Amino acid sequence: MRTRARGKEQKGKSTKDKPCKIYIFTEGDTEEIYLKHYDNRKRGIEVIPVDSGHTDAVGIVRYAKTYIDEHDVDVELGDKCYCVFDSDPKSNPNISEAFDLIRGYKHKGLECIFSNPSFEIWFILHYRQAPYGKSAEDVKRIVRDLVKEEMPEYKETTDIFDILKAKQDRAFKEAILLHKAQSKVHENVLSHKCNPYTNIFEFISYIREVKKDI
Repeated sequence: MRTRARGKEQKGKSTKDKPCKIYIFTEGDTEEIYLKHYDNRKRGIEVIPVDSGHTDAVGIVRYAKTYIDEHDVDVELGDKCYCVFDSDPKSNPNISEAFDLIRGYKHKGLECIFSNPSFEIWFILHYRQAPYGKSAEDVKRIVRDLVKEEMPEYKETTDIFDILKAKQDRAFKEAILLHKAQSKVHENVLSHKCNPYTNIFEFISYIREVKKDI
């Protein structure tokens, strides 16, 4: 990846003129509400939510591939497209197909943020280790209990980024530890069987890498 500075030299544009664009294709509002906070034009990062019109993983990924082909996604300058979806066997029975499609387009900047059982597992990691074998509803109840003092009116689409921000380093470390632990048990962590799991630490790592390049 060329850095922002090199981009300035080679294309005659400053970082502010051309920030690193992070396109996110989500299946729900919770993910978009949270991830939009990583938009930081001063640090050269523009987060762009894209409505795919799909709520299943395969549909989201296929739409993202088409979007990449039809729009100016500049991989050399660090642009990325993240498909964000949960395990959810009911809506995503063919989840392995979604991951196959992503792998075939990684060279074009396509990535994923995968959570099992739901995106809220990332919220839990800000406070404690992830619980094993819970359902999506279980995880949401745990989040409500964890944030009730700071956010008593919390519901699924409540924006809690600000109360989590100070705890993000802990969550980041917990997510990596979870990845290492689950990798020892599961041949494929990107699956319905690997519960709990989130690879959002890869997204966070990339955001931090872009900031360092500025």
